[in-house]
Amino acid sequence: VKKIVTSDTKAEDLVGVTWVVGDLRFGRDISDSSFQSSWDDDWHFVDEDVPVQASGIRCVEGDLSISNTKSTADLSPLANLAVIEGDLDISFNDQLTTLTALDNIKTVGGGLGIGNND
Repeated sequence: VKKIVTSDTKAEDLVGVTWVVGDLRFGRDISDSSFQSSWDDDWHFVDEDVPVQASGIRCVEGDLSISNTKSTADLSPLANLAVIEGDLDISFNDQLTTLTALDNIKTVGGGLGIGNND
């Protein structure tokens, strides 16, 4: 079953999703127009934090961005992720303390940016 993740996606829509076509972004509110205009028009936005419902995702064909979250302490919902064909950006996450859940990632096809996480 093919599911489409869009800008109106809620966490529960990720149940059963294993493959994301396009970009997947967790973090800052999409309604902030200055933030929205700084990214491509291709939005695949879920919500503030990385939800447990993301646990089935194994591949992101585009970029994965986890930025400006307030309460994401670890990335355990993404433990099954193996391939990111685009960029991986993990930045400005106030509560993030570990990246060990990303140990299963075998491929990042683009750039890697990790910084300003506490």
